Amino acid sequence: MRKIKIFNDPSITIAVICRLKSTRLPKKALLPINGVASIERCLLNCLGAPDVNQVVLATSWLPEDDPLEQFTIDGKVKVLRGDPDNVAKRMVHASEETGADIVLRVTGDNPVVSPEIINILIEEHLKDIHDLTTVTNQHAMGTAAEVYTVESLYRLLKHKNNLTYTEYLPFYYINSPEFFSVRKVELPEEFKYPQWRLTLDEQQDLKLFENIYSNLDIKKEPLFFSDLRNYLLENPLVAKINSDVSIKWKDDKILAEEILMETTLE
Repeated sequence: MRKIKIFNDPSITIAVICRLKSTRLPKKALLPINGVASIERCLLNCLGAPDVNQVVLATSWLPEDDPLEQFTIDGKVKVLRGDPDNVAKRMVHASEETGADIVLRVTGDNPVVSPEIINILIEEHLKDIHDLTTVTNQHAMGTAAEVYTVESLYRLLKHKNNLTYTEYLPFYYINSPEFFSVRKVELPEEFKYPQWRLTLDEQQDLKLFENIYSNLDIKKEPLFFSDLRNYLLENPLVAKINSDVSIKWKDDKILAEEILMETTLE
């Protein structure tokens, strides 16, 4: 196996990938959740992870994404604009601008991404460095991140394949084991709730998040998974608000097959 660089004191950046092109729930990143925009909720949770050097909001250079420029969280977040379609390019841009050795991808659709899970993934990545460190599927959708070595992203961008599905970036790594090493981390039991859907795509999702943030009275601050878990366990009907919402890349069999084919590098 290709030798992977070991970092003694790595610089770590979270790149929150976000655009305003959603069709199912238009401009969902700007929608308020207990008075705070969804994307700001995501950024606040990322800032709640203590081992991270920089949080970047990585959006596109297109005028339609101009409203995202405002989400600097009092200067704590750097807003960077780049390629509209290639997520890997935006992540490399984020790493270059922040001097990162390791970059985490968080999607802006996830207003309850877990600071605790982010920390676990960073710790596990540094124990045994692979090109990608990710979680198994035994977690609540929308609570985790992915950890990439910056070097592996450069390698991906040099590949001859057309990178048309970087929105689904980890699939390039998972489906191409001859090119990339992947480590899947099994989270501790207290984070294993795969039945919960905690990502924002449709109106039911927004209703779920409004319920959570309003009833927990979370202002402009991170929401930690321990508090989220306790609330949903005490209020099981809340977690069912969006239980019938489909997962596009998973439930659309034609799309799933196309993603598999396009993200398998030759």
